[in-house]
Parts: sequence; structure tokens; C-alpha cells
Amino acid sequence: MSDLPPQTVNPHHTERARRRHRFWVRLAVAALCVGVIIVVAGWLTAPPPGGGTATVAVSLPPSTESSGATTNLPSVAPSAVSQAGSEAQPQTGTPANPPTTQTAMLPPRPETKTPSGQQPAWLRFATAAPVDMRDKPRVAIVIDDLGLDRLRTERVIALAPEVTLSFLAYSGDLPRLTEAARRAGHEMIVHVPMQPVNAKIDMGPNGLSTNQPKEEVLRRLDWDLGRFNGYVGINNHMGSRFTGDAQAMGWVMDELKARGLMFLDSRTIATSIGAKAATAEGVPFAERDVFLDDEQTATAVDHQLREVEVIAKKKGTAIAIGHPHDVTIAALASWIASLPQKGIVLVPLTEVVKARLGLS
Repeated sequence: MSDLPPQTVNPHHTERARRRHRFWVRLAVAALCVGVIIVVAGWLTAPPPGGGTATVAVSLPPSTESSGATTNLPSVAPSAVSQAGSEAQPQTGTPANPPTTQTAMLPPRPETKTPSGQQPAWLRFATAAPVDMRDKPRVAIVIDDLGLDRLRTERVIALAPEVTLSFLAYSGDLPRLTEAARRAGHEMIVHVPMQPVNAKIDMGPNGLSTNQPKEEVLRRLDWDLGRFNGYVGINNHMGSRFTGDAQAMGWVMDELKARGLMFLDSRTIATSIGAKAATAEGVPFAERDVFLDDEQTATAVDHQLREVEVIAKKKGTAIAIGHPHDVTIAALASWIASLPQKGIVLVPLTEVVKARLGLS
């Protein structure tokens, strides 16, 4: 047993130790907070990689000008437009395409203009017409709304190369489909969505509207025309209101002239001023004579094809517009095969445009 006296704890020394411990803990926490603030501030003020301004991706609106949300493109079958010019809402059909997000763009870029000394695009990308067509009625068949239904689009591409193909600007898979069309020998145009009279009908993403300022109309047109290349012009998707507006159509024609493109007026309304606006700007143009498939039956389509023959024989040329419906594709395959016996020549759209303008 130890003879040393028991040790006692000094309460003053214990309190000083606790104070020193709290002081160092608080100092460490404060230093850590300051370090975090410095790192975050430096990250927020640092320039983006590459030293430039970051590109902001935006989703262009479907049809209402105030909307800016990404749009899931609807699953639709080609819209039907009546002979009198009415416009119908597309119906549900093929699997929906993925949403399309585009980088915001300025109005049309300078390189889109026709280079000096070069043929305009409507002649440069025109396909060759049949050799044996002298003194024969010429017919141009245009199938528009292409691209939404990819399987039926491929069936249309398999038709005679003289059939002109109009691809809807907001369709998916356009680079692949249009390249296939080009290899098959088809002439192509862009099907540009335009505002209809009926506000309840959705014209689709990046459509042109009369209540948009000039800069917005041109920006959207630039987006539509940038979806693929190698085309000779455009025609209107819907557009019963837009094609009746002189100012808006003037803006479009001015841009088509600068790019060397032609205009096909689908004539979705009898009061369209498309021809007048094109003439004023010196843009090559033509107007549709017949819609083939307002009524989607074999009997109705055959009747419209006979009407095309009558007009072609009477006026020398005729232009018909159809859509990638099963009944239309089947009727055209049979009708085209019968044309040599009827003395009628199927030609690309530009051949009819040249004939009507007295250029051939």
C-alpha cells in the first residue's frame, strides 16, 4: 500500500483546458467555412471551357408563340387538305419521334445565299426530265407530309424517280430519308408549316405565323430550311391564313429569292396570294391544280388522277399533291405505269415550273 498522499484535481486547470479546446474547434470550423466560400466563388466566376460564351440550347415552340418548352413531336399520319382548301388536324398513327431540341439561331446565315456566278438552287438541284416529252402533256406529282411516317415515306421513295418529294421540316430522321430519296433520283422540296385560319389546328413546331415579327419569321424559316439540303424550293404545310398575308409572304419570298429557291403554292385557300407575292419578288413558282386524296378511297383517288389527266391535256401541264396514304401509294404505282399508253409524261416539279414560266 502506497504512503503517497492521494492526488486532487484543480478545477481551474480543467476549465482552462476546456476553453482552449473550444477555441481551437471554433477556429478550425471558421477556417473550413472560409475555404469553402473561396472555392465556390472561384468556380462561379470562372469562364466556361474554351474561354468563350456558353451556348444555350433552347427548344423552339410548337405552334403557340409564347411557349418555349421542349415539344414531343406528335405521332401523326399526314394531314388531309380538302380540294376547297380546308385544313384538317393530323390523326394519330405511327410511333412518336423523339423531341427535337435545337440551338438558338440568328436569322439566315450569309452562306445560305446563292454564290455569285452559280446557278440558283432550284436549277442546281433539279433532277433530269425524261428525254421523250416533246409536245406531250406534263404532269408533276408531289407527295408531301413525308418523314413523319417513316415506313410509308420509304414506300413513296420507291415510286418512280420523277415523283417530287416534300419532306415536313419538323420530321425526324431527315438526313437518312432525304439521302435515300436523293440516291433514288427524286427532286425534293421542304414542306414548311404555316399558320392556318383555324386556330385550333396545330401547324407543328417552328411554323410561320402572321403575328410574328419579321426576325422571328426568318429565324423559323432558317430552321426549317436547315433540316436537310439538296432541295429546289418549298411548299406550304397548311398556311391558309399565312399565305393570305401580303407582308408575311413578302418576307418569305425575299428569303427564297436570296437562296435561289422556288415556291409551290399548295393553295390550301382560294384567296392565297402566293403567286402574287412570288411574282413581285421574282421567285419561280407554281400552283397546285389537284389534291389527290382528300377522300382516302381507291375510287376517289382514281377519280382525282383522271382529273389530273384532263387538266394536263387541256393546259399542257398539271400539278397534283398527295400524301403518303396506303391508298394513294397503291393508286400512283398503277397509274404511273399506265402513262406511256396515255401519251402523258410524268416529270419533276421544276419541269412544270419552267414550262409555266416559259423557260422550256
